[in-house]
Amino acid sequence: MLFSSVFLWFFLAISLVLCYASSEAYEVEVSATVAGVFGRALLLAVAAGLPITVLLRQISPRMVLRKVTQLRVPANEIARSFETLRNRMAIPGAQLRLSATKVPISFAVDADRPIVVMSECLISLLRKDELEAVMAHELAHIKNSDTSLKALVTAYKTALPHDPMIRLVEAAFHREREMVADETAAKATGKPLSLASALLKIYEAFPKKNLRYYGPLSILGAGNSLMSRQPPLRARINQLISLSKTQL
Repeated sequence: MLFSSVFLWFFLAISLVLCYASSEAYEVEVSATVAGVFGRALLLAVAAGLPITVLLRQISPRMVLRKVTQLRVPANEIARSFETLRNRMAIPGAQLRLSATKVPISFAVDADRPIVVMSECLISLLRKDELEAVMAHELAHIKNSDTSLKALVTAYKTALPHDPMIRLVEAAFHREREMVADETAAKATGKPLSLASALLKIYEAFPKKNLRYYGPLSILGAGNSLMSRQPPLRARINQLISLSKTQL
């Protein structure tokens, strides 16, 4: 999806440049000129789009991690809870890091190895079972291979923030993946209502003025529209309540 969007913009830009450069040739041989412009634009767009996509894939996790500050190793009790959950979900190698960021954020990113980042204020906000539910949600993104795409899209939106095509498509995809992550986490912990409670607490505690900047790093995200990467809170709570009834 990312490559298609990069390719399309390059193709359009290169086509316009080549059309202008070849404008005099249209008067001589239209079909040959059109074919030449189309073929060269296609090749140049692939040649430019592919390396940029590969580059974004390499740097995007670091771009995401730069949004948080002072990462550190968690205390033993939290580390043990994370390790137990990680082993239960069969995600070897994943690490937990805490951030001094002053808003309740949590996210997963796949850098040199999978990393779950949680802010210290989020940990102080939640009970132990709620915290484990949020950990499970972020680990679910790693388990479901969502982390690479999320980092790529974040990097791409930073570079080209007004691309309507990728914003619409990736928003719909992310909303679906968030619902899947909630379900995966609920099944892993066996406590869907703990995740529901955590979501409500985070919603109440999250400073709305910081939602636009930190929204991509929050389990709740920002906005509630076709462009929102997160499903409505009500829909998530309803799904978790339904899951709790099936586990009774």
